[in-house]
Amino acid sequence: MATDYSDKRNKLEDEIVELETAATGVKKPTLPSVKLDQIVYAPPTDAELRESAERELAGYKKDGELNIRENSAAGAKELAAKRETYASSLEKDVAALENDYGAAAERIDADVIKRGLARSSIAVNAKSGLEGERMRHTAAVRDEYGKRIAELDAQISAVGAKLTAALNDFNLSYAAKLNETLGALKTEREQNTQAAIKYNNEVKAKQATLDAQKAKTESDLYTAAIKQNQAASDVSLLSEAEREKVYSAVFAKLDSYLSSLSEEQARIELRNYPMYRTHLNDYYYYKLYDRYARQ
Repeated sequence: MATDYSDKRNKLEDEIVELETAATGVKKPTLPSVKLDQIVYAPPTDAELRESAERELAGYKKDGELNIRENSAAGAKELAAKRETYASSLEKDVAALENDYGAAAERIDADVIKRGLARSSIAVNAKSGLEGERMRHTAAVRDEYGKRIAELDAQISAVGAKLTAALNDFNLSYAAKLNETLGALKTEREQNTQAAIKYNNEVKAKQATLDAQKAKTESDLYTAAIKQNQAASDVSLLSEAEREKVYSAVFAKLDSYLSSLSEEQARIELRNYPMYRTHLNDYYYYKLYDRYARQ
C-alpha cells in the first residue's frame, strides 16, 4: 500500500507560500486581546468566621448579661428593703404592745389603789397575768416577724447563687446562638466559594471562546491577505536580489523534504506534483530535478 504524503506536502506548501508572501509584504495581523476579569474570592478561615459571629452577637451577649445582673441587683435591693421594712415594723409593733400593756398595767394599778388593794394578792396576780400576756404577745410578734425576716435572709443569701445560675443558663443560650450564627456564616462562605468557582469557570469558558475567535479571525484575515497578495503580486515582481533570496529559501525547504524520502518516492514527487515547478525558477527547479529525478 502506497504511503500518503499529502498532509506533509500540504504543510510544506503552506510554509513555502508563507515565505513568498512574507517576501512580498504580507504580515500576519494581530488583533487586540480581550481579557475577562475573574472573581478573586479569599474565603475566611474558621477562626475569622468565629470572630465575625462573636462581633455580631457582642451586643446580644453584653445586653443579656447586663439585664441579668441588673435584675439580680434590683431583686436584692427589693429584698433588702422588704427586710428593713419588716425589722422596722417589728420594732413598731413591739413598741405598740409595750405601750398598750404599759397602759393596761397603769389601769390595774389605779384600780387596785382605788379599791385599796395595792398590796394584795389580787393586784399581784393581775399584774402577773398581764405581764405573761404581754410576753406571749411580744414573743408571737417577734416569732412571726422572725420567720418573715429569716425567709428574706435566705432569699438574700441565695441572690449570688441565682445570679450565677442565671448567667450560666444565659451562657448556654449564647453558645447555642453562637453556633447557629457560625453555621450560617459557614454556609454563606460555601455558597460564595461555589458561586466564585462557577463564575470563574464561566469566565474561563468565555475567555477560551474569545481567544479561539481571535485566533480564527487573525488566521482568516491572514489567509485573505495572502490570497489577495498572491492575486495582486508575484515573486517575479520582486527585485533580482529579493527573488534570489526567496527561491533559495524555497529550494532549501524542498531539498530538505525530498532528502527525507526514499529515492523512488523523491522521484515520484518531482515528476507528479506541480508544487516543485510552481514555486521555483528554472535554475533551482532543474537543480532539484537533477538531484532527485534524473536516472
